[in-house]
Amino acid sequence: MKKLAADSGATKLRFFGKIRGTENDYYVAEAEGGGEEGGGEEGAELPPDFEAAGSGVNKFSYWVSHSSLGTWTKLPDISPSDLNAGRAIKILFSGDLERPIYADPYYFKANKTEKFYLRA
Repeated sequence: MKKLAADSGATKLRFFGKIRGTENDYYVAEAEGGGEEGGGEEGAELPPDFEAAGSGVNKFSYWVSHSSLGTWTKLPDISPSDLNAGRAIKILFSGDLERPIYADPYYFKANKTEKFYLRA
């Protein structure tokens, strides 16, 4: 956690919890400040209701890892509509951040993966 705090530049970092997956588990860290990188995927146009990093649904940044000593991956920022869509579906996590999500109701926009669902 100290290495993650130093690398990310986060001011307040804490262990958020462990989320079980069918293949791998996620260790989740929550941070305030640091890791400001905009939202969503690079090059993608942001939706009109998107909230900037550090405010609204993106007030905190989240990092995940498969082990507490492993490499930490920052989860992407989301919009309020993404959060509502994530609450509407129920699906198991696999432990693979790049796994596409297929659910009813249809989840988000095209090519959304488990990292967006995990963030929501």
